[in-house]
Amino acid sequence: MKRRNFLQNAVVSTALLPTLAQANPPKKGFKVAALENRYKEHILFGNVPVDFKLLSTDTDNQVSIFIASNTPKGFGVPLHVHHTFDEFFCIITGEFLFQLDNERFTLKAGDTIFVPRGVKHAFKVTSEELASNLVAILPGKGMENYFSEMAKAVTPQGPDMAAMQAAYKKYDSEILGPPLD
Repeated sequence: MKRRNFLQNAVVSTALLPTLAQANPPKKGFKVAALENRYKEHILFGNVPVDFKLLSTDTDNQVSIFIASNTPKGFGVPLHVHHTFDEFFCIITGEFLFQLDNERFTLKAGDTIFVPRGVKHAFKVTSEELASNLVAILPGKGMENYFSEMAKAVTPQGPDMAAMQAAYKKYDSEILGPPLD
């Protein structure tokens, strides 16, 4: 191999190492404590923490899982759709109102709901008590970054809808309407 080719290949290989390392799931199990997070930063939607328990890089981009906790009554998301991933919700505490297409469902602790890609949906917390839910996203490729970007668009003054729509678009999703009333 010529010296020039060797140097070029070495530079390219070194640049790819972080990407290649992330593409391989861990070979050993791990524990994540309550209220702790595997993501590189702490994600907050207002006062609602989103703690990633399983990263997409842990599963070769197959799934991401997080818990959203301490969610107050009235907190919700706008009506939206994801074009390239599915979501699964399990209610841990509290009560939620979900809308999938034109149907509405009340979910309580222990209830689950599956939202396939292409189905418009929204939810809001309806209980007086703080609510929490576990969410799985399939495939999970980059979902930690998606939620981080969306959280940055939520300021103490309220959401920056243009920034949120940009984050949704970047991850093959779109906001279709306001949160549930």
